[in-house]
Amino acid sequence: MLPLMLWLAAAAWANTVPAAVTVLSDAAPRTEIWDGATLLADPSGALTLADVQDRTADFRPLSGPRANLGKRSGAVWLRVAVQVAPDSRGRWVLQIDYPSLDRIEVYVLEGRRLEQQALMGDHLPFAARPMPSRSHAVAFQWPAGAQRTLWLRLETTGTMMAPISLQTPERYQAGEDCEQALQGLLAGMGLCLLIYTLSQWISLRDGTFGLYALTLSGTTAFFASFSGVGPQHVWGDSAWLTQNGTPFFILLGVLGAFFFVMRALEVERHSPLAARLIRVCGMITGATALLFLADAIGYGTAQAIGMAMGPTPLLLVLPTAFRRLRAGDRVAAYLMAGWGCYSAGVLALVGTLFGAFPATFWTLHAFQFASMVEMASWMLVLGERVHQIRVSAVRVEGERDAMRSLAITDTLTGLLNRRGLQEALPLLLEPRSRRGIVAVYLIDLDGFKPVNDRHGHAVGDLLLQEVARRLRQQVQQASLWSRLGGDEFVVVVDNLPGEAEARHIGQGLVDAFDRPIEVAGAVCRIGLTIGYALAPHDGDNATSLLKRADAAMYAGKQAGKHSVQRGGASAGLA
Repeated sequence: MLPLMLWLAAAAWANTVPAAVTVLSDAAPRTEIWDGATLLADPSGALTLADVQDRTADFRPLSGPRANLGKRSGAVWLRVAVQVAPDSRGRWVLQIDYPSLDRIEVYVLEGRRLEQQALMGDHLPFAARPMPSRSHAVAFQWPAGAQRTLWLRLETTGTMMAPISLQTPERYQAGEDCEQALQGLLAGMGLCLLIYTLSQWISLRDGTFGLYALTLSGTTAFFASFSGVGPQHVWGDSAWLTQNGTPFFILLGVLGAFFFVMRALEVERHSPLAARLIRVCGMITGATALLFLADAIGYGTAQAIGMAMGPTPLLLVLPTAFRRLRAGDRVAAYLMAGWGCYSAGVLALVGTLFGAFPATFWTLHAFQFASMVEMASWMLVLGERVHQIRVSAVRVEGERDAMRSLAITDTLTGLLNRRGLQEALPLLLEPRSRRGIVAVYLIDLDGFKPVNDRHGHAVGDLLLQEVARRLRQQVQQASLWSRLGGDEFVVVVDNLPGEAEARHIGQGLVDAFDRPIEVAGAVCRIGLTIGYALAPHDGDNATSLLKRADAAMYAGKQAGKHSVQRGGASAGLA
């Protein structure tokens, strides 16, 4: 009799709420609550629970694709009326199976009394989540026949997907076990392919494998982030990766894909215009990843560019691939088949992320399945073309390296020229790569012009070559040696413990040139005047350090030459 009375009371209570009542029964261990929910948009994100309780009349039934609200600014509130069946044990797990939601507030009310609340979302450290799961989940214990109202506040910078369900603990655990097995299988496939690719890259020295490894790494890491297993099993409480890994990793994967497909199909040889477009798109993708990493652009922008760039490589190489396919090239056939499947997966994901498709198992996993097919096809591409790619890559890299070496090397001494120094020194001074104190020595030869005038330019050139050799021999631990032009040289030494060691090296250079130099039968006496500056003490960029070193060297010249002086911050140079 009592269960019947409770049921009748529940029915009467249900008639007082605007939303349909979601009935929970152990006979149906999983219940989707999307159809029974109503929504109130909160663009400003300022509404509180008390505010929305007074605005129940403003809640509206959900419309559009199931469990997918698309791109939204601000927050939304969902209201769900729940009736626990008389035969239920009352143990339920609320799951929102979209790990990329930023913040989820859950409130359970009995009437207007707050009974339970929970905080979830990827902005919450993994260790602080109500349940240690890849998705967002929280457990409830409700008595049989109970009536409750669930209030959920959702907020995210990406897509507002909310595949919400209430499940028995057993059904929830079974579903999680299946998802974990699936993600483990797909991640294992990606890892095996990555190990194989890296081993081939190391053994063949072929950059194509490196680009494929970048694509594999980015795509596999994207799956870990998108599915939620990344914070659960890989990077734990790393807030940046948990909150931003999804768009960042897909950008890395697409970046590798651009240049991999260009090299695999030799697009440069068949269509220079397409190759240029691929490079431009690749640079845009890479720049987006760097700007996002530097927090210069937002999540939504990075996500939109990553999704837009996803199918672009296929579109750019399609004419080239089609021509080669008609000529019977199996590489083109494998690539088009794999990339076509991948593009279909991208379109499914893009449509879901932009709110066009419902958030279901298949739409949320289509890109993952398609990518596995694509990865397998690309392995066929590599296997079919490995020898030709290796020969071509070695030839192209050799030519490129030779041209670059000529551009940054002083042809007389073999040291870096001014351009080479301008490229190499800023990299050495970056905080992430700088080790200890970095000393920049600007060296000017004393007495070189009389030697050049007396013995001729041929002897002068030989003398400059000997100076370069002696500089290398004297400071073997230096990171950079450069000839700026004429009789000016630069030596850069990093990982120094202090200023005393820097001065000792400078004085050692001066002393090393006390001995005369014999070249082509001519005995030449020259000396050194050295100005130096230290990073980070005297500056943290190449321009300011070279200016200070130059000022100190000039002061040394004025003071009598054959000396070493430091151009510290007191020099007053910018």
